[in-house]
Amino acid sequence: MVRRSGMHWLREDGALCRPGEVVAYCDLSVEPARFPGLAAQPFAGERTLQVALAPRVAGRLRIDPSSSAGGLLDTLGVYGWSAGDVIATLEASPADLAEAGLEAETFRLLMLAGRRMTWIVDVAAGLLPGWNSRARAWWADGDEPGPTLLCLGVCDASGIIRGDLSGFVEMFEATPFPAQMAHVNEHPLVPCAPYLLEQFLRTPAQYEAIAADITRALGQGAAVPAADDLVFAAALLTHLGQSPLRDSYEALTPTGLCRRGPAEAVLLSLAAESRSLLRHKTLGYSLLIYSHDRLAAGAAMRRWLESAFEPVRRSLRDIRDDYARLFDTIGAATGTRFLVLNEMSSSGREDISSYAPFDAPLGDVLANVAAKDANLMLHDLAETRDFHIVDVDAAAAELGGGAHVPDGIHQSAMLQARLRGDILDILARL
Repeated sequence: MVRRSGMHWLREDGALCRPGEVVAYCDLSVEPARFPGLAAQPFAGERTLQVALAPRVAGRLRIDPSSSAGGLLDTLGVYGWSAGDVIATLEASPADLAEAGLEAETFRLLMLAGRRMTWIVDVAAGLLPGWNSRARAWWADGDEPGPTLLCLGVCDASGIIRGDLSGFVEMFEATPFPAQMAHVNEHPLVPCAPYLLEQFLRTPAQYEAIAADITRALGQGAAVPAADDLVFAAALLTHLGQSPLRDSYEALTPTGLCRRGPAEAVLLSLAAESRSLLRHKTLGYSLLIYSHDRLAAGAAMRRWLESAFEPVRRSLRDIRDDYARLFDTIGAATGTRFLVLNEMSSSGREDISSYAPFDAPLGDVLANVAAKDANLMLHDLAETRDFHIVDVDAAAAELGGGAHVPDGIHQSAMLQARLRGDILDILARL
């Protein structure tokens, strides 16, 4: 049994809409139709479930005022879902409708689901609201979703996949075939290759040892742990206790519920492969935490990070070997294929006229040289491993690195759109 809220409109009445442009969304609840207290609840752990709507052809949107009552009726699932409900009409040309094989306009459906880090941190409004450890969207156009692309990158990758509204709507508009996109939050743990592999191979006993160590750290000292300590520790344990590379996905489609196995493709960021990691002195596992996330922790957790871990330097050879082990292990276990975003290595604004004053190796002191070295390492690895390089460096150089990725990592909308196209071309060929 599917219930829905009233509609949240992202475009106004009378707006001219593009094909595939998300114009509205509503919240959903899915419940067993019989014996609700006894039957297993679908979407276990995913407390956020929504559907976004997009016209299949271009036209002018005419909204039915009764589609939205406002207040909590636009947030809670109180209406029965009926495919025959008319919430708006689209003034479209007969030729466009005929070309699309439609007698009247119907919406494409983009399903959205979020696995909250905690329900206590509550945000009720917006696309995929709240603090989600994993968010996903799938195109409910047929009996089941197409291939799944799982994003395990940092902000250069998550911006491409999640888009400006964090609701996957740009990917939805750009993708002509049924597919599913999933994104795992990169805070506070950066998804670098050794961490992802350890996460995949971690046993319940190893996780229990990690949890016990963090619990002891919170109990040390006379002061009561601060709220920041507890939230940070909970986020760490949430990530360390699960492996997105093993995840399966339940999906709601026009014909019912289905489940898919692990993702067919995973998107990684070369920018996540830092030259230095933290390694636990006794338990031996790896962490990479950016400085701004470390500062968000309380004093107890920061002391634990400083005392329980030691920094470990990584060479480019180490990074290459970590990638190779990750690709080999996951590929053999699940058949998953990997895509890696390389790094932008030149903004076009470099003004170094002589490299003589800089110590060798230049990659240790100059960021643009380090990025070039890392990109070359990735191409060398592609000679022996079957994965796809998403060439951010080439795309940024073509559009203008200084204008479209001025800090070397965060991209403009134009560059993101270009890279979405490149990723979708790869995904369509897998």
